[in-house]
Amino acid sequence: MKTLTNIILTIALTIAFCGSARASLPPEARQALHKAQLLMDEKKFDEAATLLKMYADKTETPVPEQVYLVRGGALYQAGKVKKALNVFKQGHAAHPKNEHLCRNTGVILYELQRFGEAGKFLEKAYGLQKQPTPQTLYQAGSAYYLGGKYSESAGVLSRLISTSPTPRKEWIRLAVHALLDGGQPERAEKMLLKLLNNNQSEADYWKLLAKLHLDRERYSEAAAALEVCHRLVKPSKQDFERLASLYNYLEAPLMAADNLRQAYGTSPSAEQALKIATLYGSAGRLDQAVSFLEKHSNKIMPTLRKGEMLYKARKFKEAEDVFNKTLQEQSTPEARFFLGLCAWERRDWKTAEKQFSKVSGKGQYKQRASGSLTVIRELETARIEAEG
Repeated sequence: MKTLTNIILTIALTIAFCGSARASLPPEARQALHKAQLLMDEKKFDEAATLLKMYADKTETPVPEQVYLVRGGALYQAGKVKKALNVFKQGHAAHPKNEHLCRNTGVILYELQRFGEAGKFLEKAYGLQKQPTPQTLYQAGSAYYLGGKYSESAGVLSRLISTSPTPRKEWIRLAVHALLDGGQPERAEKMLLKLLNNNQSEADYWKLLAKLHLDRERYSEAAAALEVCHRLVKPSKQDFERLASLYNYLEAPLMAADNLRQAYGTSPSAEQALKIATLYGSAGRLDQAVSFLEKHSNKIMPTLRKGEMLYKARKFKEAEDVFNKTLQEQSTPEARFFLGLCAWERRDWKTAEKQFSKVSGKGQYKQRASGSLTVIRELETARIEAEG
């Protein structure tokens, strides 16, 4: 923003010294401005500002607008930003129709992070311009937004968009945020839908619409908008992951898995492969889940998940092979617990009791294994009583 300030001040100083402006000045003002310019050429900004203040204090005629412009510019160049602001404000009060005094006031207020005030002056400066520049109105909307004046920001930006045949994307983006933050989601949606009606291939607008739906907890509509966006521009890994999370929330695991596969490519990490396989499993595609893990992972944790999925698919022998292989590499209570479950399903009570006994005192599996052991022992007691 400081670069922008310098540009604006330079423009103002140039105007102050243009031929027609100087010709209308009183001789004393013209002489003071000339001397001030010489000092500024030597980078003696403080001295130039002091000289112009002396002129302003002693003159009995109204201080010309050029004097305020040059004095404020000199103070700014000297690093005395707040004093420059005061001079520009005084100048604007004395010459309310001078665009540059008004605009410079707004720009310095922006630099001082007094955004709400800055927006007011920048909006007014736009109205004073002989040839209004859209960028000035956009800066006003930005300042209002940063100052938390969302209604004012939305109003300025809506005006800007409606008067432009080709509104810029950053204007629309900020307008939508201002409307949302200002509690006007219906207006934000109406604005976007109107623009999309004439610009259906604008991916940024679809992305904004998706965000709007998300903010309003309309997740199906958000997913649909993102799907359109992905067809228009190549999605990033993060884009695929975001859509996958949305589908997972909507209980559409296969669509979530498809997006994660596109996000991670043909060589997913073990953790990524597990995420995808888990989604297949939750969709009831256990064979596909196991096949995917076999293809992309051979680490302990994914191997455990593979065995668990085989167990859920009622492929107990294959699951036991996986869990036994896991135990050869690392002793884990989870593998033993599932070995017990597999034996249980095969009615091999002796093996089930053996495995459950080994994990009965191990952390989170203690209660589950103990309950299974109790049932097995009751069954054994009942068998003995029946035989007796």
